[in-house]
Amino acid sequence: MGNLRGLSVFIVLTLAVFTSARPKSGPNQKCKSGPVDLVFLIDSSRSVRPHEFETMRKFLIDILNTLDIGLDTTRVGVVQYSSQVRSEFSLKTHSKLENMVKAINEIVPLAQGTMTGLAIRYLMNEAFSPGQGDRPKVPNVAVIVTDGRPQDRVAEVAAEARERGIEIYAVGVARADMTSLRAMASPPFEDHVFLVERFDLIYQFGLQFQDKLCGIDLCLESDHGCEHLCESSPGSFTCQCLPGYRLNADGKTCSAIDLCAERKHDCQQICISSPGSFTCDCNQGYHLNDDKKTCSPIDLCAEGKHDCQQVCVYMGPGVFTCDCNEGYRLNVDEKTCAPIDLCAEGKHDCEQVCVYSGPGIFTCDCNEGYRLNVDEKACSPIDLCAEEKHDCQQVCVYSGPGVFTCDCNKGYRLNGDKKTCTPIDLCAEEKDDCQQACVYMGPGVFSCDCNEGYRLNGDEKTCSPIDLCAEGKHGCEQVCVYSGPGIFTCDCNEGYRLNGDKKTCTPIDLCAEGKHDCDHVCVNMGPGIFTCDCKKGYRLNEDEKSCSAIDLCAEGKHDCEQICISTPGVFTCDCNKGFKLNRDKRTCTNMDMCNTVKHGCDYQCVNTPGSYHCICPEGQLLQDDGKTCGTCKSANIDLVLLIDGSKSVRPQNFELVKKFVNQVVDSLDVSAHGTRVGLVQYSSRVRTEFPLNMYHTAEDIKAAVMKVDYMEKGTMTGLALKHMLEYSFSEAEGARPASRNIPRIGLVFTDGRSQDDISEYAKKAKEAGITMYAVGVGKAVEDELREIASDPVEKHFYYTTDFSAINTIADNLKLNVCPAESQGEVEVKDPCACENLVEFQQATMNSLDQFTQKHILSK
Repeated sequence: MGNLRGLSVFIVLTLAVFTSARPKSGPNQKCKSGPVDLVFLIDSSRSVRPHEFETMRKFLIDILNTLDIGLDTTRVGVVQYSSQVRSEFSLKTHSKLENMVKAINEIVPLAQGTMTGLAIRYLMNEAFSPGQGDRPKVPNVAVIVTDGRPQDRVAEVAAEARERGIEIYAVGVARADMTSLRAMASPPFEDHVFLVERFDLIYQFGLQFQDKLCGIDLCLESDHGCEHLCESSPGSFTCQCLPGYRLNADGKTCSAIDLCAERKHDCQQICISSPGSFTCDCNQGYHLNDDKKTCSPIDLCAEGKHDCQQVCVYMGPGVFTCDCNEGYRLNVDEKTCAPIDLCAEGKHDCEQVCVYSGPGIFTCDCNEGYRLNVDEKACSPIDLCAEEKHDCQQVCVYSGPGVFTCDCNKGYRLNGDKKTCTPIDLCAEEKDDCQQACVYMGPGVFSCDCNEGYRLNGDEKTCSPIDLCAEGKHGCEQVCVYSGPGIFTCDCNEGYRLNGDKKTCTPIDLCAEGKHDCDHVCVNMGPGIFTCDCKKGYRLNEDEKSCSAIDLCAEGKHDCEQICISTPGVFTCDCNKGFKLNRDKRTCTNMDMCNTVKHGCDYQCVNTPGSYHCICPEGQLLQDDGKTCGTCKSANIDLVLLIDGSKSVRPQNFELVKKFVNQVVDSLDVSAHGTRVGLVQYSSRVRTEFPLNMYHTAEDIKAAVMKVDYMEKGTMTGLALKHMLEYSFSEAEGARPASRNIPRIGLVFTDGRSQDDISEYAKKAKEAGITMYAVGVGKAVEDELREIASDPVEKHFYYTTDFSAINTIADNLKLNVCPAESQGEVEVKDPCACENLVEFQQATMNSLDQFTQKHILSK
């Protein structure tokens, strides 16, 4: 390949020699080059007139006169083609110029078609083969001369020839097609593709290569037009750019490389571009790290860049608030602090006296005659009696904080000195305080006693009635009820009944006694307690009393393949029309509908599960009646509609949304082999209402749409887009294989902001080849709708503030598109033949502008 590239301009240089006007080489001087194997492939189709073919014959001979012909230098072969290919002489046939000229003069044109692709394949497989004289490690060069459009495909076979190392020059005359020439030629096209208006001008293309052949330094001796740098090569030049710039498509001017715009940088936050380079910066509140790429949040507190008097509190990158030390309060300026006097503000818990001890600090003290307790808050009076700081003979009586008087023990009387005591017989003097009986126990001493049924209290003076219940001195099984001093009766806990012995209890069974309100079954749960249950096949309702039948079909708890028929807690299976139930009573077998009904198909009937459809022969299309065949019909698409079922839509508007969907369906050519439609509803979750392969007529789809139940709850648009991409457009749910080029179209209808991220799956959907349309109503967010919509956004995005206006959108909606007719590289692409194949027309935008001009989102 290195030698081949070095000779990339060899043939055009030789083609230019004979037209040179420079005096550097004489008429017989030949331009020297390394060895090369050269084959001319000439078009001799009927469109090449005899005098034109003679001009081409002379053209070949003139080129040969400039070449250094020989078995060890330049070998030449000539092949002519039309509807067939014929080799006039191979690379090894002639080693002398005169023999080649004679052979060229004897060529008889084939005068048939123009099978250029067939000729290139012969060139690749035969002309450049060792048996025909091709030499190893010698460049292979082919010159194709043609005057018309190829009648077969050339792009693929030419690409294969180039991959095998053949350098191809394409020379077109008059009716030749530039697209076909570029499909055949080697790159760069400006060096390998030539097109002139007529055969007598075929020599003109060689003029521009004369200087290359003779070794002129074109950078120094020509107006090369390079914006930055010119780099010479033998007989040619290339333009180069300064560092940081990229050569434009014109091969001469340069554009600055913006690494930031091309996302070829590793800045964490902000990229600042310069030609071929960039520097990183950070958002407000961040500073650039030492690696000059990543950013760290600025902590103004840690860096001491704040004006707080006492405490700085970090609130985020570049943000802080001020606070105060304990005992201080932040002032109104939110920077300085003032000491807190808890005593003055009454914010203390001292029982008597608060003493200010500093900002936010206090100590407690007590009034005279009191002493501060261990808790250092409350005060206790000083008891001189308790501290034995008195001179009483018997009893010291506390009279107040730091004050006392003397008294005598029980049975003694205070003498006149107010300190000593004399014994007394209190019982005899009836100066006792016994509640019921006084018993003399000695001088100044007595004890009290009580009547029957009473017990002396701990004060040994008063009497309390004896409570046998409280003392557990009874024979009651459950509850003892006090009835008087030394008397009791028995009772039972709730849910129990007292037996005839007036002591024991029996549990009450409300179920057995019929004292309940259960719909089906009463279950005893203990004394006086019950719960309700239901019979088999029923489920207890929320009132925990009544029962409802369990519908296993509605709950999806069955294994019926098609139809589930429910009875309480039980189900049986059945089949759709066109199917019969198998012996397992669960699955269904498709009946041969084509042989059992009058299908009316124009060409052929094909069975489908439970039904059939008609097909047409190749070259014809099934018409709208689904039976007859014709030549033209609107394009087919796979369409999935995502409709917003969130709570904000509201039931009455959701009915308008369903009508909108049906208006869209009315504009489509729905059938199993035409347009397919699937419907997905989403809120906080996503639900497939029906997949692409469920319904095959517009009427069935519209009926199914009107039966869709409103979901309510949230708006998870991103989750809905993910569901559409991963499931709705899968072949399992009816999407046709991508190889069939059936357009896949997604339409999102929403009335509010998504509660999750839409970016990832909106982008993935469009990358997967799905054409996305976005329709917004009410509080829908324009930026989200535009992110969902395919380019150009203006043709794929609609919005109105009023649900009542969505019918106008549907009326203008045209989802028919023209599928590509082939894949890969082609020379000619004819437009679709049918007139009614369109995308969303510009008329849609004009109509919407007129109808909802005052409601369109502000830009």
